[in-house]
Amino acid sequence: MWKEEIDGIFWTNYSFLDDEYIDKVLNYSQKHSLIEIEQKDTHYEAYADSLRYKPEFTTPIISKLNEQYKILFNKQSQTIGLSSLQFVKKRFVPNKSFYKLHKEVPSIYGECVFMFYLTDEIDGDLVIPDFNYRITPKRNLCVIMKTGYSHLVENCTGERQVITGWSFAPPSRLTKNLRKNYDKL
Repeated sequence: MWKEEIDGIFWTNYSFLDDEYIDKVLNYSQKHSLIEIEQKDTHYEAYADSLRYKPEFTTPIISKLNEQYKILFNKQSQTIGLSSLQFVKKRFVPNKSFYKLHKEVPSIYGECVFMFYLTDEIDGDLVIPDFNYRITPKRNLCVIMKTGYSHLVENCTGERQVITGWSFAPPSRLTKNLRKNYDKL
């Protein structure tokens, strides 16, 4: 069940999908290489596993998100032909990865970003300073956040594995221009 945490901006669902699905994703990704994504304001690794091309992985997430998107935005995300900005699995390098304070421009990234956490963490919080709000990643927690609001991700001592994406971002033009190495995913 979705809960509105910040009025009109941030929603959580602590029991998004079943554990069997999460285990399936984690096991699948372990067999694939990682690509380092590093820019001045961020550092993490992304799996080069083409997860977004496999309906058995994308359909459960996108279908469930689309139920909520219909309520929030009166539209739904595409379900096939997803770019690496729209659907990607990431992992933090313990004690190294981070996202500095930033915000995505809605006219470029679309209305929102989703984050579906696959691991329990004790730190690595998502922080939205303007609302004095923070949330620690927990396995099976999915969040939807409207773009255009400043946020950061604190350093994490764990791997902080997550599937994330800007569901309404244009599928192609952003990949090379805005995110180094996203074109390799």
